[in-house]
Amino acid sequence: MFAHYLKTAWRYSIKNPFQSLINIFGLVVGMTASLIIWKYVSYERSYDGFHENSDRIYRVRTDRMRDGEPFMQFAAGTACAGPLLADNFPQIESYVKLRGTGEAIYTYNNESPYKLESAYYAMPSLFEIFSFELISGNPETCLSEPFTACITQSLAAKFFGEEDPIGKTLTRNGTDTYKITGVIADPLPNSHLKFELLLSYITFSDVFNEGGSTETSATWDGFYTYLLLRPHIDGKDLESRFPEAIEKTFNVEMRENLVFRLQALKDIHLDSHYLFESEANGDRLAVRLLSIIGIIILVIAWFNFINVSTARATHRAKEVGIKKVIGGSRKKLVSQFLLEAVMFNAIAIGISLLLIPLLQGPFEALVGKPISLSPFSYPTFYFISLLVLIIGTLLSGLYPAFVLSSIRPIQALKSNVGQFSYRGGNWLRKSLLLVQYIASASLIACTLLIYFQLQYLQKTKLGINLDQVLIVEGPIVRDSTSFTKYQTFAQDVEEFAYVNNIVGSSSIPGQGFGWTIGTVRRVGGPEEITRSFHALVADEEYTRMYEMELAAGRHLMGDMGTEELSCILNETGVRKLEFASPQKAIGEKVELKNGNQLTIVGVLKDFYQESPKSAIEPLLLVKPWGQMIPQYFSIKLQTQNLPETLQKLETKWVNFFPQTPFQYFFLDDHFNKQYEADRRFAQAFTLFSGLTIFVSCLGIFALIAFTVERKRKEIGIRRILGASVGRIILLLSSDLFRLIGLALIISLPIAWYVMDKWLETFIHHISIQWWVFLIAGLLTLIITLFTSGFHSLKAAMTNPVESLRNE
Repeated sequence: MFAHYLKTAWRYSIKNPFQSLINIFGLVVGMTASLIIWKYVSYERSYDGFHENSDRIYRVRTDRMRDGEPFMQFAAGTACAGPLLADNFPQIESYVKLRGTGEAIYTYNNESPYKLESAYYAMPSLFEIFSFELISGNPETCLSEPFTACITQSLAAKFFGEEDPIGKTLTRNGTDTYKITGVIADPLPNSHLKFELLLSYITFSDVFNEGGSTETSATWDGFYTYLLLRPHIDGKDLESRFPEAIEKTFNVEMRENLVFRLQALKDIHLDSHYLFESEANGDRLAVRLLSIIGIIILVIAWFNFINVSTARATHRAKEVGIKKVIGGSRKKLVSQFLLEAVMFNAIAIGISLLLIPLLQGPFEALVGKPISLSPFSYPTFYFISLLVLIIGTLLSGLYPAFVLSSIRPIQALKSNVGQFSYRGGNWLRKSLLLVQYIASASLIACTLLIYFQLQYLQKTKLGINLDQVLIVEGPIVRDSTSFTKYQTFAQDVEEFAYVNNIVGSSSIPGQGFGWTIGTVRRVGGPEEITRSFHALVADEEYTRMYEMELAAGRHLMGDMGTEELSCILNETGVRKLEFASPQKAIGEKVELKNGNQLTIVGVLKDFYQESPKSAIEPLLLVKPWGQMIPQYFSIKLQTQNLPETLQKLETKWVNFFPQTPFQYFFLDDHFNKQYEADRRFAQAFTLFSGLTIFVSCLGIFALIAFTVERKRKEIGIRRILGASVGRIILLLSSDLFRLIGLALIISLPIAWYVMDKWLETFIHHISIQWWVFLIAGLLTLIITLFTSGFHSLKAAMTNPVESLRNE
């Protein structure tokens, strides 16, 4: 019996290739897209889940408070957080602290210098708390001694090849030597904490910073602290008790300034966007939006199957009638039609499983992450595929099966094709079409708003000029002669034919200032007016080279004895210190935490140091003092003979700083990388939204074809009676237009709500305008006309004689 049903289903599919292809193609697109989205969403949500104790691990975040509100929130918080909390709360089983080492040049036997950024000072308890695999070495002792290190497999291969790295040494910046005591498997891609090298924390705390400040300081930020809670301890409940420890440890001023927050390890990647994150994290809202699209596209594919199958009931009525007359039961008919649904869904999911690995390369390029799409990489993938098959069969097969099996034999055998109808058929088709139009209109509106937001970010006036600026990263390996070399290098480069200017600075546009100088007090003002400022140390030509505009005063100047005691603020800084206006701030003094007083000589108009995605922070700009060497050189150059200029720069660099590789980039490219994550999300959202709309169009295309076929004789009679081509097209499309109008009314608040939530994740964003939804409605209408127009126009222009010759 089963073989008979299967053979019947196959013959029917071959006999009706148009319906079969529409069904299979729609299901393939829907299943492939939804399964790929599921893999991506699963990957994003899997971050840090591979650690054995992931449910008990929390990161301590530090909030700096003002007037009861956080004004700075650090992912890498204060130095004392770990020891303080562990000493006061027995619910904490263990803790580990990590500190970024900063960029450094590492060599083995003084050969092949390698610049390394992803390195940390780490406590031995790292291996107790996290499940990073230590391939060789003792986890309890490998980071317990000063100047010891654990190296990852990939970095060990770069330095030592196939040799055993244990016992060998690496030299950091030409001075400090570290002995390799452990080899670690490379951290997995779905770890928020990635590194190539771990140096013993005791080297940083006891050798480089004597006095215990790394354990007791409440004002020194930049330390990643992770707690391992004892089993069954609630993190939120423990966090609520942290103020007790702060209150009994610090004075009133510090108690009001300091708050500790706990972040569950598995929430960090999608929910954490604070200062000093170890890497750029994901976005939970973006993941949810893609999840919704994945569900929508699959459901619409199933809806299309229902619509097409029920629309074809007119052609299967006689088949059902004959089978019932010769003794076929309704149960057997339901089984037959369900088996057809199983066959279509199984074929579709089989094709999808073949396509998904082939799409891995393009998809990884789209999202910028190494996500394996091989079904063999995730055992649960088979379970999900089977679940999709079962749900798809039930959802897309049950209703058509019961509709077709309920046909009465007499009615079916007496009716002509096109005259047969079944109860509730039109209502169901219109309802399913309405859902598709709501989804399509909502996705079009959301896509437009995402595009407009990205355009807004990229076209916002930054307040600085990034054009034709080359950034050269400053020397990392330094000695007593480095300052003289830096000055000579800058003077020589300025003489190059196509170089207009060169300035040094502690940071550059497109990245955070990286230096928070703590509280700045307005001298002569109310005592309580103290604010935390970011600092930028830059040559006097920095503001002029970047064409920063002054709100008041002047730029910094060189060769003046008092200029080292001068500073420039930005407008936000002036407001924070409660000056009446930028002009009123000129000539006034500010006092730093160390007691030094600086005279304000200029106020810059606010500019975006990072991007319009970030808030403008209060800034204090000063000249370098002593023999300070900049971290970056900004070189304003002309683009003629660029390869020659770069070659001359590299040659000059190697002559002065042979131990630091020559590394450069163009500032505008670097600045625009800040939009990369949003751009990738927009591309993925647009792609899958487009596929959703495409699947909807497939269903509309098939339904219009069946509608035209069913109304073929009616159209012929109307044409004979004088109906125009336009009138016929309007007749065939009028129901669709009404559905589009209703869909727009329903989809508007949905899209508005979703995009309002998404836009709230940006500090600066566009306002949602009504005309966006008008455009979305017009595009939906145009897409529908384009989809249905072919069949409607063909039917309207067909000779009536062809339609009526068999009557």
